[in-house]
Amino acid sequence: MIELDRGEFLRLGAGGLIVAAAGGLVPATAGAQVPVPTPKDDDISFLTFATTAERASRDIYRAAYKQAGAGFTASERRHLNKVASAKRAHIMRIDAALGADAPLTSDFQTVLPKGAVRTKAKALALAARLETLLVRVYLNGIGYAEDGATRLFMGRLMAYDTESLAWLNLKADKQVPSGLLSPIDLEPAGDALDAYLSTPDDPN
Repeated sequence: MIELDRGEFLRLGAGGLIVAAAGGLVPATAGAQVPVPTPKDDDISFLTFATTAERASRDIYRAAYKQAGAGFTASERRHLNKVASAKRAHIMRIDAALGADAPLTSDFQTVLPKGAVRTKAKALALAARLETLLVRVYLNGIGYAEDGATRLFMGRLMAYDTESLAWLNLKADKQVPSGLLSPIDLEPAGDALDAYLSTPDDPN
């Protein structure tokens, strides 16, 4: 197993919009006010999942960027690095919204199967699975979060991750999906995410 300590890392496809999105959430236009999220009750659960899953997603991009001989071009590797950095900034925003409810960075580590990013195809597929999971959870959160500012925040995060997913699918030469993604509840989403997580004191 390749184990990536989240604390180690400090630090979308076709068309200019997706490429530009590698820089992170699009800033508000001049004069526009973006309300500050004040999550309530179940909103906290959505954002707690988001910060954990975004860390795993970031670590996959970072591992793919650092993997020698995977088959990515220099331009693609720069893109992977930019997305990893953007996700770090998003994680900081999510944790700020959670405040005292934010999980500690030492609570979990990202664990990838051996060889998970050894080739371009494997890395793209793994990153796409995590991005798809995140988008589906954000869809659920947008529909049911109580705080309006939190719903907007998750919508912005979902827009970024959707563009990231489009880039991954383009590079994997996958066809444009014919249907719509469905929201997913937190319990099955958490079960899916657990495959990529470990606690520091876990003997496995």
